[in-house]
Amino acid sequence: MDRKLTEFIALLRRNGLRVSPPEVADAVAAIGMVGYDDRRRFYEALSCTLAKSRADAVVFEHCFENFFQLTDAVDDAGLTASAAAEPAGPPPSAPTPGGGQGPGSGGGEGSGVSGAGVPSSPLAGMLLDPASGQIQLEMARAIERANLAGIRVITQKGLYGRRILMAMGLEDLERELEALDRSPAAADTLRASLLRRGLAGLRQRIRAAVERYLALVRNPDRDALVREADIALLRESAETRAVIRRMARKLVTQHRRREKRAARGLLDVRATLRRNLAHDGVLMEPRWRRIRKDRPRVMAVCDVSRSVSRHARFLLLFLYSLQEVIPQLRTFVFSSTLHEVTPLFDDAPVEAALDLVLERYGFGSTDYGRAFAGLDELAGAAIDRRTTLIILGDARNNNGEARLDLLRKYHARARQVIWLNPEERPRWGSGDSEMLRYATGCTHAHSCHTLGELERIVDTLLKTT
Repeated sequence: MDRKLTEFIALLRRNGLRVSPPEVADAVAAIGMVGYDDRRRFYEALSCTLAKSRADAVVFEHCFENFFQLTDAVDDAGLTASAAAEPAGPPPSAPTPGGGQGPGSGGGEGSGVSGAGVPSSPLAGMLLDPASGQIQLEMARAIERANLAGIRVITQKGLYGRRILMAMGLEDLERELEALDRSPAAADTLRASLLRRGLAGLRQRIRAAVERYLALVRNPDRDALVREADIALLRESAETRAVIRRMARKLVTQHRRREKRAARGLLDVRATLRRNLAHDGVLMEPRWRRIRKDRPRVMAVCDVSRSVSRHARFLLLFLYSLQEVIPQLRTFVFSSTLHEVTPLFDDAPVEAALDLVLERYGFGSTDYGRAFAGLDELAGAAIDRRTTLIILGDARNNNGEARLDLLRKYHARARQVIWLNPEERPRWGSGDSEMLRYATGCTHAHSCHTLGELERIVDTLLKTT
């Protein structure tokens, strides 16, 4: 049971419950007092030690009911907890319709030998006697042996379903079915039909169990799935925008905390000693060295050609969600000609502004040299040591003039120049890509094709301003 409890606590933590080691020890002690036989008492022992609020109780109940549920048809109050507590091993013997004490004895449908002398598999005996409860117990053991708690993605459902069936003895059952199919006896034909029907039902129960486990491990990680998905494959939706807002709120909170630490400053040892000479060296009046942190001034220059427009959209969604800590944000977009679109974001919601930007300026032919020249004309004088210039694009210039001289000029004048390229680094410099040359004119050049990477880059930006 220790292993199952460890898996259950890990599941609670993935669902957002904070479970400390002392609370785990309390849960183990409580279970030791109430045992596993009574499901309700088992539930209450865990709940009172691990769920600390009403919200925690809701999450705990959802996880408990799904994690310790064997099949939808199991109604025995103590069966699930008892099955989870059973060690892995062969199923205990139970009476069968054939009159024996288990799958390996007697002479009826659940006996060790069929009517025509075909060897009976242990799984066949359980399928033909579902009322005994052995099939549920063996399924619980097989789930543990197959390590179903390790499932992470939807494509693994078939793999884990097969592992559970194999752990329950599918190979022996298939050999028995092959022998029954070769037998001319009507009793063997009937037995094979009953076994296939039972196997189909077992497959359904296993499929349901696998889907339950997958739902348990995936639901709390939905934000992580969105963060780590390739932006090119993401569809903008209310859920995606909500994830971006939560990411932005997390960065705002962290940045505010850093600002408070900066405002408090560091102890100035020399000034403190001088100030306290009058007190015979007793440090009664500390002096602090203030750390000045300017709010970042950001210019975002985004390629909105067809190949990069989706990445530009998510970058701007993210940056405009951070206006609480990046109030000075100027936005420029280009395909061939560069345009400042900051007023659009000032006058309309960010989603509507993005639609207008892409409708007016998106999906054209890319010309980075011309875009840099346009930036020099529109905002070159405003780039100074407080400015962070963020450029988003794949640097594929259609063999046009690169104007690396202008990028280096911005680098010399700005606080930092950050280039975000949706392409993987091995593709930089291939074909018409100028990325390897442009990287020499940047403070940092990153391959950025997930929201998680974008979050980490912007977090670094906020730390360094």
